Amino acid sequence: MRYLKYGAITIIMIVLWTGFVTLGRTYGFLLQSIESSENSRAFIEAVEKKVKKENVGNIAIALVKKGRIEEEFYYSKGDPVDKKTLFQMASVSKWITAWGIFKLVEQNNLSIDEPVSSYLKRWKLPESDFDNEKVTIKNLLSHTAGLTDGLGYDGFEPNQSIQSIEQSLKKAADAEPYASGVTEVGIKPNTQFRYSGGGYTILQLIIEEVSGVSFQKYMTKHIFEPLKMQNSTFELTSESNLAQSFKLDGTLDKNYRYTALAAASLYTCVEDLTLFLEASGSSNPVLSITTQDVMNQEIIPMNDHLTHGLGPFIYGNNQQGDYIIGHDGNNRSAINTSVRVNNHTNEGIIILESGNPNLATRLGDDWVFWKTGILNFTILNSNRKNIWSWLIIGNVLIVAISIFLFSKRK
Repeated sequence: MRYLKYGAITIIMIVLWTGFVTLGRTYGFLLQSIESSENSRAFIEAVEKKVKKENVGNIAIALVKKGRIEEEFYYSKGDPVDKKTLFQMASVSKWITAWGIFKLVEQNNLSIDEPVSSYLKRWKLPESDFDNEKVTIKNLLSHTAGLTDGLGYDGFEPNQSIQSIEQSLKKAADAEPYASGVTEVGIKPNTQFRYSGGGYTILQLIIEEVSGVSFQKYMTKHIFEPLKMQNSTFELTSESNLAQSFKLDGTLDKNYRYTALAAASLYTCVEDLTLFLEASGSSNPVLSITTQDVMNQEIIPMNDHLTHGLGPFIYGNNQQGDYIIGHDGNNRSAINTSVRVNNHTNEGIIILESGNPNLATRLGDDWVFWKTGILNFTILNSNRKNIWSWLIIGNVLIVAISIFLFSKRK
């Protein structure tokens, strides 16, 4: 009977301990942040250590608050970089493009609930098994249009001619290998999230159709100039002050050009993005807070830790009112960017780098957890060993104590 009693008690303790560790993982109280203190300088120093352990060609990182850089760190294996150095932003371009769309909304030039066909003359969605009239601008912004292009754009080499927007939508010549490259409706619209670079190329075309000027000219006049983002551009005319692009092996890569300006071709810097994050969630010359609230609403979950709005990703919120939005970008061969902002406190992080395909994203996730305790997959993955250690060591101790107490009672 004593065997059964101690065995049952041991099993119950193991179950309780396992439940405690599971709760600690789920709610984060057993997870380790990149930095234990709340000091911004200490966070940057922790980032520096992480950067030096990884293969990074160059990186520019800044912690910002209300339009001011609090802490910053710059590193490069090649030409030096600073807060004015332009980086190719990849898909962060989409977030800025969404501001251009909503500026047209505020000007009463379009409605996000209208079918995209209402605004397109130069190109139309190809016929599909679904009702293309159900595809709205709102769907394009939130990747819920049912488009199956799979884009991802690799871009064109400097000596290559680039496609027109219409040619690219028909079949993108610079599609990544896994993508069809054809912008068409292959899933019933408004039923699921399906990331689509082609959807944002349609938005680029809509901006040109509605405004009557080029996408670059419109975005410069209505977004960059009012926000004083003097260095930012979607069409690079000069490579002066442009960050070198590094491959995974640390060698230099080319700087590619894009038809898909809205989806992939923003060039900007820490200084300009600091101004953009200051405008996010605040009164500014471009978009009202009411309009931004519409953009930042949660439209559709991507997974348990990430949701998409009408332009930005939503990286979570908590009971303290913290609400994290932003966007990440990846492009060949190893460009990675991450821009996140807490719209409750107007604090944010900017990470621009090349030479590592996911370091900026991981550091963005680190900042979110460090600042707010909001969980994401990066934090869970980086803490796997710690969680297993808690689980195994605790269970071994429970068994050892049970054996010791049983032997003492004999």
